Amino acid sequence: MRFLAAEDHVTITGRTLFVENTRYLGFSASAVSFTFEGKKAQASIWSNANEWGEGSDPLRGWIAVYVNGEEEPERRICLDREEAVYTLYESEQERKVTLTVVKYSEAAFGKCGIRYLEIDTDRLLAPPAHKERKLEIIGDSITCGYGVEAENELQAFQTATENPAKSFSLLTAKALDAEANLISWSGNGIISGYVDETATVPSDGCLMPEIYEFTDLSGSETLFGQDKMKWERWDFSRFVPDVILINLGTNDCSWCKDMQERKDHYRDQYVEFLKAVRGHNPQAHILCMLGTMDQRVLKEAEEAVRIFSEKTEDDAVHFLALPAQNPEDGYGADWHPSPLTQRKTAELVTAEVRRIMGW
Repeated sequence: MRFLAAEDHVTITGRTLFVENTRYLGFSASAVSFTFEGKKAQASIWSNANEWGEGSDPLRGWIAVYVNGEEEPERRICLDREEAVYTLYESEQERKVTLTVVKYSEAAFGKCGIRYLEIDTDRLLAPPAHKERKLEIIGDSITCGYGVEAENELQAFQTATENPAKSFSLLTAKALDAEANLISWSGNGIISGYVDETATVPSDGCLMPEIYEFTDLSGSETLFGQDKMKWERWDFSRFVPDVILINLGTNDCSWCKDMQERKDHYRDQYVEFLKAVRGHNPQAHILCMLGTMDQRVLKEAEEAVRIFSEKTEDDAVHFLALPAQNPEDGYGADWHPSPLTQRKTAELVTAEVRRIMGW
């Protein structure tokens, strides 16, 4: 039986585009889940593998397949062809199974468009239910799990070493038994993306305050080019979070450095971003955090939360200062958090969410 990754057949996690019968998984941890009885399941998937050249896969797309909610994925699949049918699951005996296909590579790299899903029987069952608790998690590479499986900080980034399941974001969601929507993009920020020390202008072409308004900006650019009138704006009623986690500022630090004028601009624009987030999510608690990789705008991030809270009389906005990563805990690619650092961060964030929500 062949079927589309449409919402009457599958459960959707995260912000995904459904265009011309193809389900595009863009953001880290976006996923489709379905339940069936049978021995085998496959997926026809489009990707942009041809952009990386023959025999080269450092930035190709990756997906992981989970079976019946197991702790570890049954398969991790590199999307190494532009159009291909991939086996998601295979068993010698017929079973009732729930499969979850999760995007492991982040939005900027490794596109993934599910053309169709196919099972070896006609027994496609009702899609699995959503979890009751819901988290929206807005962030950068730390949230994506960038390079978390790299051997050390000197190993160049590859999508093969990226794993959102080992990021603080999904570890927190797992600890809280919550569904998580990740809006995360490496190198991104409030007023600037990552820039090197010699930069004379910020990297402000595509920042989170803009990304946040769209279903999937990277997918929209792929499908529609630069015509923003065609880009799909996110319908915020589709996912109503109980808690929103925001971890933004690490990349802004590379531009702000120790220049107070730039730091103040970051603070002021953070306040504006909070206004937008609150406008779309009037009932959610918002927990802002910063500090794991760079703490140069930590004070300004906390000030932004205080200013917003005081001006709007909003007591459901909170701030959590995160400790700097400990060299003894190791590093991932490009000095990013190691699995141990990500776990420690998740423990702190989980405890704070429990305190705020009484969970």
